[in-house]
Amino acid sequence: MISRRRLTLQLTPLLDMLLIVVFLQYFQLRDREQTIADESTAIVAERDQLAASQQATKAELAELMQRMAALQSRLSTTETQATEAQIAAERERESLVHSQTDLERSLAQQRTLGELVNQLFQISPDEVSRILNEAKAPGDPQTPAEREKLKERFRDLSSKTPGRMIEHLLSYEEIRKRADIWDLHIDAKGVATLSDGQRSTRIRIPMSEEGDVLTEQFVNDLFTWYRSLPQPKSLVVILLTYDRSSRIYVTESVRAALPIWVTRMQADSAGRTRFEYADLGFRLE
Repeated sequence: MISRRRLTLQLTPLLDMLLIVVFLQYFQLRDREQTIADESTAIVAERDQLAASQQATKAELAELMQRMAALQSRLSTTETQATEAQIAAERERESLVHSQTDLERSLAQQRTLGELVNQLFQISPDEVSRILNEAKAPGDPQTPAEREKLKERFRDLSSKTPGRMIEHLLSYEEIRKRADIWDLHIDAKGVATLSDGQRSTRIRIPMSEEGDVLTEQFVNDLFTWYRSLPQPKSLVVILLTYDRSSRIYVTESVRAALPIWVTRMQADSAGRTRFEYADLGFRLE
């Protein structure tokens, strides 16, 4: 008779083993998930870093493009300025050449003018006396000494060299720049023509029914013309001339009105302008 053996299994060790295996798998799975999470975080961080780096690179590229555009603009401006400077230098050179030419031409003209003026003043003493006598009007207060001084002045001018003659003319021109010359001319019809060199007017000399000159009214007319002018220079010289056929009493009345007119203008200018007048006599044709 065969005896049977019983197979007895111990489940507790097996269960312990199973739990150990399960826990090992759990820990492996958790470690793997943590590793994947860490790797994902690192990938995201690297992606963000790459994106930020790419953004910075784009910004640097845009800045470089702006700098390049600014440099190109400056280069274009510099080239334009260089071209303009070259053109200006060429114009300046041409201007200098023209100025030199004009200067030489002006000097030649001045020498010619000086010679012509010098020739014009080559007047004989008899001719000078004749001209001065023709210019003398009745009642002319000019003394023989003054007339002799004029003759001497003519002789002095006729003896000057062309250069000295030009210097004399330039001096006269400088005087004209600092003083106003007004012309007052009386014609044979009793009309006064006034001119300051730029504008002129005609004033009929007022007469009374008896044929006398109304001096006060004439002075008022002269003063009204003066007030219509711009501010004169610090010195005004009034030169009186008249036709040879003008009436003597008219010219004498005008001579008498001149100092009155000058006094009124002197007071009106409050010392800013000095007024003088000179009687040149008959106008020479």
